[in-house]
Amino acid sequence: MHKNTWGAVIVAAGSGTRFGSGVPKQFLRLHGRALIDWSIDAFSTISQIGEIVVVTPSDSNLWKPFWNPPAGVKTVAGGLRRQDSVLAGLRVLDSSCRVLVHDAARPLVSGSLIRRVMKGVLDFGAAVPVIPVRDTVKNITSSSLICGTVSRETLRMSQTPQGFTLDVLLRVLKEAKEVTDECGAMELAGFEVLAVNGDPGNIKLTDPEDLVIIKSLTGGVMENRIGIGLDFHPFEKGIPLVVGGCRMETDFGLSGHSDGDAVLHAVADALLSASRLGDIGSLFSPGDDRWKGADSAILLEKVCSLVRGEGWEIKQIDVTVVSSFPKIAPVREIMIERIAGITGTEPERIWVKGTTTNTLGDIGKGKGLGCMVMTRIARSTDNEGAANR
Repeated sequence: MHKNTWGAVIVAAGSGTRFGSGVPKQFLRLHGRALIDWSIDAFSTISQIGEIVVVTPSDSNLWKPFWNPPAGVKTVAGGLRRQDSVLAGLRVLDSSCRVLVHDAARPLVSGSLIRRVMKGVLDFGAAVPVIPVRDTVKNITSSSLICGTVSRETLRMSQTPQGFTLDVLLRVLKEAKEVTDECGAMELAGFEVLAVNGDPGNIKLTDPEDLVIIKSLTGGVMENRIGIGLDFHPFEKGIPLVVGGCRMETDFGLSGHSDGDAVLHAVADALLSASRLGDIGSLFSPGDDRWKGADSAILLEKVCSLVRGEGWEIKQIDVTVVSSFPKIAPVREIMIERIAGITGTEPERIWVKGTTTNTLGDIGKGKGLGCMVMTRIARSTDNEGAANR
């Protein structure tokens, strides 16, 4: 017996690798709260919705470090394809006869849009919000030549939430070939779907630029922090030399518990300092055999994931290598590209330079290498969210 009329399935099963943040985009922070929570709040305000299910990545390491489900919200692991993930969410519903399926990547969904879709389902059985195509659409050839203009009079871009009768959608998705949304599966099965007015503000987070727009639409102020990291390692014969993630051909390297890359260690400590998340020694203890001989690029990637998990964006990395060897200028661009790839930061935000101690101390005598790094990170906050945690 169905007690509640409506359930909501919020699809948050993507790994976020295309977004490039190190944290799945649906769990990034917006004004101190995970993006997924913004969608949950919108559906929670609709009294007719009695169940909310979030479909998470199948690998719990991709979401549990970044998000705690609110009380009353169910979670279920997603599948390989979108329809597999949606089916997993639908099967968890136990008291609904109609369902709304929403992408977690659309955090600005409004209550009025949700209600329009619900009304469309009650009137027609299935409904999808759409918005007009505002730009002129062109066909192009394989050699990038314009070969025609497409009439946009009947073209629309679909959004979520999409609404359906639960038992019909279950049956259709079980039999569907691979589709990009639930409406597509319904169309292929021969069902008609009502188009209702969408919302231009219901933006989908696909690229980092979209997050900038979403932040601007939701207000808040930018919090900026500076962090400084320092690291020093002595040279040792018979081990590889790795500096800034770049391996160099020499007969000696930097001694350390990991691979001794003082540059990446200093970058990590600077980011941890700015975000107040500890230091590299406490996260990757020299007494822990897991990190013996470890690739410092892996350690820095883990640090960047932690930093981005708190909503921070890396704005600047300024590296100063202190040593008489190796010379930095000849490898500067390679090192910048390498650090950019490890940290997921645009190369334009990174600078690397070298200096010496003018023969002062052991570094000046060629016995080791040091590095100082300054980083700047920023995040948007409403002054009652992340900044006060």
